[in-house]
Order: sequence, then structure tokens, then C-alpha cells
Amino acid sequence: MNGTMKCIVKTAAGPGNLELQTRPIPSPGPGEVLAKVHLAAICGTDIHIKNWAEFAQKRMNPPSIIGHEFCGDIVEAGEGVDPSRIGQLISAETHIACHKCALCMDGKAHLCVNTLGLGVHINGCFAEYVVLPSENAMVCSPDVSEQNNAILEPLGTVVQAATKVAAAGKTVAVTGCGPMGLMAVAVMKKMGARKVICSEINAYRAGAAMKMGADLVIDPSKSDVCAEMRRQCGGLGPDIVLECSGSQGAIQAAAEYISAGGEWVQIALPSREIPLNFTNVFYRGVNMYGVSGREMFHTWKVMTGLLDAGLDCTGCISHVLPMEQFAEGFALMESGQGLKVLLKP
Repeated sequence: MNGTMKCIVKTAAGPGNLELQTRPIPSPGPGEVLAKVHLAAICGTDIHIKNWAEFAQKRMNPPSIIGHEFCGDIVEAGEGVDPSRIGQLISAETHIACHKCALCMDGKAHLCVNTLGLGVHINGCFAEYVVLPSENAMVCSPDVSEQNNAILEPLGTVVQAATKVAAAGKTVAVTGCGPMGLMAVAVMKKMGARKVICSEINAYRAGAAMKMGADLVIDPSKSDVCAEMRRQCGGLGPDIVLECSGSQGAIQAAAEYISAGGEWVQIALPSREIPLNFTNVFYRGVNMYGVSGREMFHTWKVMTGLLDAGLDCTGCISHVLPMEQFAEGFALMESGQGLKVLLKP
């Protein structure tokens, strides 16, 4: 396809260095597709890239187009790709696996040691057009809202976390009510949790959690979160913790209040090493799980089923802005005055 496109580029290493630029529309290579982006979502990873956190320093080689959460239409198919894919509505599985390493060969491609990330290692979707491998172009349901389809990538991480545990009839604590925590509330409710209790100090996010289906939100700055969690859960503490904050205080508190025999899934990535009393956790029979993106491609099947059953996560979306206003979108998320912010090319 000829022509140029608008895109957001990390122009150089270091904090900031994000610019709206014009670049040629890329062409798909063998096994790839070109998609026209309808909506793209700002992720915490994009904020790490903007601020040049250690995560970005270890993985990126600017200049490159950032962004990895989106929905759009396939408009061109590269060599070896079935041309009938043109016109499909898609989102992206953003982990590009090598399919050759020991983990890939063992059915764990989501943990591939050679993973490349869309918008991290290769050009991403904060653009009018994006190229990605055909196998990573996941077909979306046109019966699902465009905003829901734009956030399938992060929703998939939450769904993978949720499938690590059996939520039906259980009490669940969700720590942190940013976009991932809000999705976790909705997913846990859809999967049959008896009670979902959140911990969150930001009143705006706490209100959003209640709208997403939380039964209670505890403000740890105003209440003894450990005592209140136990009181709300028959004195034992919650059966399940989905940790979505990455906060040292929230993580250490959860280690105290989770029920004996409980299950803990760590979703958020802490920015630093956090001391934890593992003797206290494991002596009480608590099982801990970590998640990395989505299981390729099982999680997408589960997520599709939940969406078909009526799961709606658009309550975690606070703003839809023109791509030209990306700086405002980043500022809203970093200030805590926005939830999930979508950009429209």
C-alpha cells in the first residue's frame, strides 16, 4: 500500500522522547498482515517506555513506533497468507514466539525465551497501520463493541490469571483498581465469585470498581485492610488474591490476610524487589502463581467464551482521544485521573 501514516515514535533512549511523526505505510512481509488501526489503548508498558524504565532499557532500541493494544481490519496479506483474511476484524496476540526454543516446543510459547513484543522490539500500533505476523492477528467478534475489542490484549492477561484458580463460590480480593484490577473484578464476577473485595486508595478508581461489580472497596489509608478483609471473609481472609497493584504495601498486606490454603495470582509487575515473609505464606499452604501475557492461544478461546456470555469491560475505559492528543492520554493515566485511555488514529 502506498502513502504515509501518522504514528507515535519513541525517538531516542531516555525519559520522554515521544513524537507524532509521519512515516511510510509499511508493507507486510511473508507470513505477515497489514492492519488499519481503529482504536489503540495506552498500557502501563507504554508509560514505562515513555519514562525509560528498566523494562524499556533492556528491550528497546529506538527509534521505533510504540503501542501494542488495538483492534482494526486486515487490509493487506503478505506472501503465504490466505488472502481471505483481508477484511477480518482483528486484535493482536502481542508476544511473537520463536517456535523453536525448549519452552515453545513444550507447549509454552507464551514463555518463549526469544519472545519479541509488538511495540517494544518491533514497530507497534500507535499508528494508522501496523504490520504483524498472521498467526498473531486474532479474529474479533463484530458483535463485541469496538472498545472491548481494543482491550482484548490486557483482558487476556487477566483471563489467564483467572483461569489459574477456581473462582466459583469463592471470596476474591483484588488489589489495585487500575484498568487491570477493574477487568479482574468483572472477570471474577463472570466466573462465579461469591464476593469480590478490592483495596484501592484512589477514590475515582474505587468508584469505578463498584460500577464494575465489586461488592466492597477498602481504602487502606483509612482502614486496617487486613482486619477488614478477614472480617468480610468470615474471619479467615479471602480464598483468592489477584494482585494488580505492584505496590509493596498491598503485596505485603495480602500476604497477611489471604486465607490459609488460599491462592494468589500476581498480575502486576512491581518496579522493585519487595521483601515478603514467605515462611508465613507457604507454611499456611498458600499457592502462588505468576502470569505472563496470555497462554498462546488457549486464553483467547476462554476470553471469547466470556465475551459471548456477556462480559463487558468497557467500564475500565475513561477516555477516547485523537491520536494527536497522546500526551494528554499519558498524563491522564499517570495522574490517576484516567483509567484506560484509547487513542483513535
